[in-house]
Amino acid sequence: MPSLEVAAVAINIAGVWLTARRNMMCWPVGMVGVALYLRQFYIWHLYGDMLLQGVYFIILGYGWYSWRISKKDQKQKSFSRSFMPKNLIAQAVLTACIGLPIGWLFSHFTDDPQPYLDSILMCLSLLASLWTTQKYIENWYLWILVDFTYAWLFLYRTDLLTSGLYTTFALLALYGTYTWKQKQP
Repeated sequence: MPSLEVAAVAINIAGVWLTARRNMMCWPVGMVGVALYLRQFYIWHLYGDMLLQGVYFIILGYGWYSWRISKKDQKQKSFSRSFMPKNLIAQAVLTACIGLPIGWLFSHFTDDPQPYLDSILMCLSLLASLWTTQKYIENWYLWILVDFTYAWLFLYRTDLLTSGLYTTFALLALYGTYTWKQKQP
């Protein structure tokens, strides 16, 4: 097992666990974890996943800023919030549709082994990340779907450690759903 992958797994698990616990340190810990996986995905030629890690790094910086600002803002009493199901579905469908042309690009210009699935998961992951920065509780539901799909994909690719990581992420997303619901008004 490559030490880079082992370190990335451990740090990313810590980052998601901290997010589920609503701990502000989730953001810098997550930034370290995604930087490690960016390198690992480059080695594996998984360009959608690699690109995703780079964008995650930026989103994690935004999330850190966003949570700090909302913590200072006394008007926002609730930690998590929800939004209309119609808006949620429209955003998820639009995001998946954006993944299709990206998949086409990956299939024609890279050696990505699953270009369409890779691109759609990338786009849905970005949406879930943005929902997390805005403290929408629905982020956890989308993460459960995305993480279990990634777990299956990495199992199919015979990368058991990363498959286990995404299975752990999905379980942590279940935990995050529970803990965030406990704090909802």
